Amino acid sequence: MKNVAIVFLFALLACPIMSYGQTPPASPSPQSPALVEKSRDSYEGRVWRLDATDVTALPRNFRTTDMLFRPVEKKYRQEIDAAYIPSRQGLSRLHASGSAQFTEKQLQALADVLKEKATGPVYIVDLRQESHGFANGIPISWYGPRDWGNKGKSRHAVLQDEKNRLHHIKGKTIILYQQEKNDAVLPVRTVSVDRAQTEQELVREAGLHYYRITATDHLWPRPETIDRFIRFVQSLPPQAWLHFHCEAGMGRTTAFMNMYDMMKNPSVPLKDILYREYEIGGNYTAHTVSHPSPSDWKGPYYNEKSRMIRLFYQYVQENYQTNFGRSWSDWLKAHTPVQDATQPESEPQ
Repeated sequence: MKNVAIVFLFALLACPIMSYGQTPPASPSPQSPALVEKSRDSYEGRVWRLDATDVTALPRNFRTTDMLFRPVEKKYRQEIDAAYIPSRQGLSRLHASGSAQFTEKQLQALADVLKEKATGPVYIVDLRQESHGFANGIPISWYGPRDWGNKGKSRHAVLQDEKNRLHHIKGKTIILYQQEKNDAVLPVRTVSVDRAQTEQELVREAGLHYYRITATDHLWPRPETIDRFIRFVQSLPPQAWLHFHCEAGMGRTTAFMNMYDMMKNPSVPLKDILYREYEIGGNYTAHTVSHPSPSDWKGPYYNEKSRMIRLFYQYVQENYQTNFGRSWSDWLKAHTPVQDATQPESEPQ
C-alpha cells in the first residue's frame, strides 16, 4: 500500500498546473440577480488548498503589538516616511497579535506564547470567509479564483458550507493543492482524512477562545461585518488578548488590527497607527495604486481599503466617546464618498 501511495503521489506531481484563467467576469449590476449569481459561480471553489506546512514553529508573519519596529521596505518608501518614528502610545497595552493560518502544531506553539504573555483570556479571531478547516491537523481551504469561493454569501451560509465540506471529507482520501501565481494550483500531496475539524473545534481543544469574522479576501469588509466586529470588541472582558489571522496574515489581519488599535487608542494620530501596525510586521493598509492597469485587478481594491481605513478612523473620532453607540453601517450611510469609475462596485448582499 505504501508503494502504491508513493506512485500515486508522483503521478499527481506530474500533473500540469491548473489555471482558472486570467479574464475575470465583468462587474455585475446590483439590479441584475442573474448576473450576480453568474459572477459568484465563476469564483466557486474547485480544490482543497494546502494553507500551511505542518511544522512546530510559530505561524508565518507572526507579530505582537509589543514587538520592535522594523525598517520600511523598499516597496513602501514612496508612501511611508522612513525617518518618522510612530508613537507607541497604548500599543503594548493593546494585547494583540497577528499571523497567517496555523497548523495544529503551530497552534500549540502559539498558545504557549500567548498564554505566557496574556493576563486575561486569549481569543483567536479568525477573519477568513473562505471555507476552511483541518484534515489530520493540516490546514486546508476550499479554493477558487481570487479566494472568492464564498464572496457575497451570508455568514450563516459560509459556516454551513464549511461544516458540510469538512463532514464530507472525513474517512476519504483527498488531494491537496499548492497555490501558484495567477490562481494556478499544483497538486502536492494526498491525505487520508481520519480527523476533519473546524478551526473552532481545534482552538477550543487548545484551551483558547474562538471568534469568527467572515471577511472576503482582498476586499474591504462589508459594513455588517465591521458592525459585528465592533460589538465583539465591546463585549470583551478586561485584559483580553486578541490574536488575529487570515490566510497570509497580512491584508485582512492588518486591517482589523488597525481598526482595533484605533478603537482602543483614539487619541493616537491616524498616521502613527497605520505606520506602527505596518512596522511591527503587517502591511500598509493605506497603500494605494495610481492608475491601476487593466491586468492589476487588486489595484482598485487597495485604493478602496486606503480610503475606507481613513474613514473608519474618522468614525472612531466621532463615536468613541459614546462607546460607539452609533453603528458603523449607520454612520457610513452619511459619510460614504462618491465612488469613482476606477473603483470596484459594492459586493452584492
